[in-house]
This record gives sequence, C-alpha cells and structure tokens, in this order.
Amino acid sequence: MNKEQEEPRIDASQIDPADFNTLLNAILRQSMDDYIKLQHPKFRSKKYLQEAFDSAINMLFDSSYRFLYVRNELDEEMSLKEMVSFLLNDDRVKIDNLKNHVIQEAQAFWETKLVRTLYIPDSFIYDGHVYKVEHRKDTDSEIDFENKTIFINKKRGSEGELQFFEVAINIAFYHEDIVTNKSTRDLITKSLFRMLKMNSCFTGS
Repeated sequence: MNKEQEEPRIDASQIDPADFNTLLNAILRQSMDDYIKLQHPKFRSKKYLQEAFDSAINMLFDSSYRFLYVRNELDEEMSLKEMVSFLLNDDRVKIDNLKNHVIQEAQAFWETKLVRTLYIPDSFIYDGHVYKVEHRKDTDSEIDFENKTIFINKKRGSEGELQFFEVAINIAFYHEDIVTNKSTRDLITKSLFRMLKMNSCFTGS
C-alpha cells in the first residue's frame, strides 16, 4: 500500500492538544456506551452494532489492544491505559478501576430495563409434574403442591416474569428435595433471572 492509499492516522503531534483531548474523550465515551447499551442481543441485531460491541469489549478488556489510527506524539499506537493517562495527565492510572466502573454502569443500566425475558404459560411442567397457572390480583405468589396449582400476581413486565421464575425455582427445589433458606433461594432466583434476561440463547423450540 502506498502513501496515497494509507488509512488516515490521528497523530497527537499534528493536532491541537485541546482537539486531541476532545477526540480521545469521545472515543472512550462511545466505547463505554457501546459496551453498556449493546449488551442485550436485541439491541445489536445489525452487523455494525455487533462490530461496535465487539470492538468496545476488545478496547476495554484486551490488554494487547492498540488504537491503530490514533497515535501519541511519538507516532506510536496507543493502549487504553496510555489513552486514559493522557486524558487525566497522570501516569499512575489504574485501568482496572475503569473496567470495574463500566461493569457497574452496565449492571445499573440493565437492572431497571424492561426486556421480555420469558412468557408465563398456562401450565408449568417440571419433571413430569404439571402445574396449572392461575393469575389473581393483589396477592403474593403461592404454590399448592397437593392440587398442583400456581397462583401468581398479575404483575406486568419483568416484575411478573421474575415472580413466575421464583415460583418455578421453588417447584424445582421441592421436587429435587433441595433444602435452602429463603435468602439463598432469592439469590439463586435473581442471579439466574439476570442471566436469562441478558442472553437470548435459551429456547425450548
């Protein structure tokens, strides 16, 4: 490839320091946004969105990642740590703090995001046992193990789905004779539900 065909490079030595700082801030912020907001497969259905998500992961979590077209004043490819150090004007940057921050931001972003995770069927089957699902107002969920009936509240969105999933976990534990306290079951239920919510790879069809 000759010089006329070379990809454009952004060199710190050839651009105003304020503009270079603004550019690096924009790159970092966009990558963080892509990492956070594109985590659910539903929101990266287009090829360019998947590429943006993959690029953000590499940039933030691959220690060997280098910015091919963004270079420092020595015309060297920059690492994420070098970029952040440049922005903060501090060589003592701990990049793990940034990684932890973006993970926490993603957790907070998706915690309240309403995303269809599962549908509540008319009957729930576990290992040969068939439970009828009945909806009623203004009540907590309840399981009648003798008559094989589930009663759940008419809650909407993720809240209702989580309640049904909690019932399903309790039924599984009951039939498997798994003894746990309520706090442990709640932790298992919520962690598994978060896993289901953020991944579209679980299907019985």
